[in-house]
Amino acid sequence: MKPFLIDYFIDRESFIDLQIDFLKQDFFYSMNQDDLPPFKRILLTDDFSISEQIPLPYSEDPNGISYDTHNIFFYKTFLPAKIERISHNFLEDFYNYIREELLEDQKERRKFLDKQKKRVASVIDNIDEFNFIDFRLFTELKSQLCQIEIAINSPTLYNDKYIGADRIKLEGWNKIDMIALFYFLRQERAIENVSDIKLGHFIERFFCIEENDKFQELAEINKKISGIKKQDVTISKSTERIRKFFKNIDLKPE
Repeated sequence: MKPFLIDYFIDRESFIDLQIDFLKQDFFYSMNQDDLPPFKRILLTDDFSISEQIPLPYSEDPNGISYDTHNIFFYKTFLPAKIERISHNFLEDFYNYIREELLEDQKERRKFLDKQKKRVASVIDNIDEFNFIDFRLFTELKSQLCQIEIAINSPTLYNDKYIGADRIKLEGWNKIDMIALFYFLRQERAIENVSDIKLGHFIERFFCIEENDKFQELAEINKKISGIKKQDVTISKSTERIRKFFKNIDLKPE
C-alpha cells in the first residue's frame, strides 16, 4: 500500500483514492485482479471490508501451507489505526528530511517549510468535508492535524542549532579525527564490523561537528572511510591526536 499521507484528506477525491488503495489489498482481489473490472470512484461512507490471508497455527497446519482469511473493516479498524499515528509518521519523516537533506541549506529549508505549511493549511481548511466520519475519529483526525500544524510553524525550525539538537556534538574534534576514531573502533572490533556505507550513515545520522558556531556538513562519510583503507585519506595527524586524547584521559568517574 502507498504510504499513508495527509494528502488523502485534501478533498473527497483524494479520500476515494485511499479507499481504492485499501480495496486493492483484498486477498481475493489480488489473486484475480487481471480478470476484474476497476473499482468505481464512489465515496463509501458506510463501513466496508477486505479479506486478509492469515496462516493457520502450527498445531493445525505443521507444514505451513494452509491459511484462513478474516475481514478488516475500513472505518472500524483500518482508518483509526492510521489516523492515530498520522502526526507521528508525518513529523518523523518531516524532521528526518530536514536534518538529512536541508541542515546546511537554510534557503532551501525555508522554501520547504513554506511549502509544507501551505500543504497542511490546505488540508485543515477542507477538513469539514470529512464530517461523515465517526465523530470521535473525526475529532482525533483534527487533533492530529493540529499537532502537525503547531510543529511545522515553530520558528525554531529556522535555527541551525535546534535542527542539529538530536545529534551528539564532538567538542574539539574535526571531521577526519572523528572518522578515524570510528575506523579504529571497527578495526579493533570494539564495534560491529559493519560496511563502510552503514558506518558512514551511522556517523552522519547521530554525530555532528561544529566550527565557528555553525554545523559542519557530514556527507559521504563512507567514501572517507574507504579512502582511509586505500590510503587516499591521510590520518597520521588524526592518529596522533587520538592517541594523545586517550593517553590524557583520567579514568575516574565524575
